[in-house]
Amino acid sequence: MKTLLKCLAIVLLLLSLWACGTNTDLDNDPDQTDVLLFGTDNTLDIVTWNLREFPWLGQTTLDALAQIIPRVRADIIAFQEINDFSSFMALDAMLPDYQAYVSTATSSYRLAYLYNINTVAINEDYFIYPDQGNPFPRPPYIVKAEWRGQNYYVINNHLKAFGDNFIDETDDWDEEVRRRLACQLLDQYIRTELPDERVVVLGDMNDQIQEPEAYNVFMVFLNRPEEYYFTTMPIALAPSFNTVSYPNSNSQIDQIMITNELFDEFAAGGSICKSLLIEKFYGNWVNYSNQISDHRPVGIRLAE
Repeated sequence: MKTLLKCLAIVLLLLSLWACGTNTDLDNDPDQTDVLLFGTDNTLDIVTWNLREFPWLGQTTLDALAQIIPRVRADIIAFQEINDFSSFMALDAMLPDYQAYVSTATSSYRLAYLYNINTVAINEDYFIYPDQGNPFPRPPYIVKAEWRGQNYYVINNHLKAFGDNFIDETDDWDEEVRRRLACQLLDQYIRTELPDERVVVLGDMNDQIQEPEAYNVFMVFLNRPEEYYFTTMPIALAPSFNTVSYPNSNSQIDQIMITNELFDEFAAGGSICKSLLIEKFYGNWVNYSNQISDHRPVGIRLAE
């Protein structure tokens, strides 16, 4: 009997590991009791969300987010494109279980966070590369978060948009050149300043990670699989309207990447990375995109 139980335990462990990293549709998630629910009580749940020139539809956007965010149940949400500081603080005031941090590095298209004060403590926030406007039109915004006695560094990014799938080595202001340099500088910062820390790099990276090496701006990370892993890679490799973060072009440009200090936490049973189909709250994509954003949020679960 002990041998049989041991075999069954091994099979269950293998099945749980094979399930990790998939882009599970919310309809097929056995834990899903609310179309908006993502976070769980036993995982650190981190989300990246481009809110398109927030607030896109003024008070209507604020009222909708005030309903949506508590039901998503994320511990940390990293936002991009916060254009109105006062409106974001007004949203924060509507969310008693969350507290806001907003980057002061720019006056528009700001990076920001909301974190759940009941589950996470933010012990530090700062931005890096403030004088590097070429690779970083919005300096990366970092929070040092504490969850269940462990520290996690979250690096929020919004890289340069547009481009033509060509890296023009003769043009320092080529969009792909700028995004590639941004990735190289992020790698440099992590390896020199956070070499042994749990690091999550996320945000609207404005490029796709599965593209050919000839014009893939993320090669500095992809060439070091022992150090970095894009948890969004399964989505990028099999894009569809119902799985990607930017369905208007059927592309995954909002990314989440972890350092090797988090590989075990991500591989643990229950860990997952997926785009969140918030439009189900509205009934369809058009209603969501007209009120909130043209990007879906993307979330990751990290187990202890």
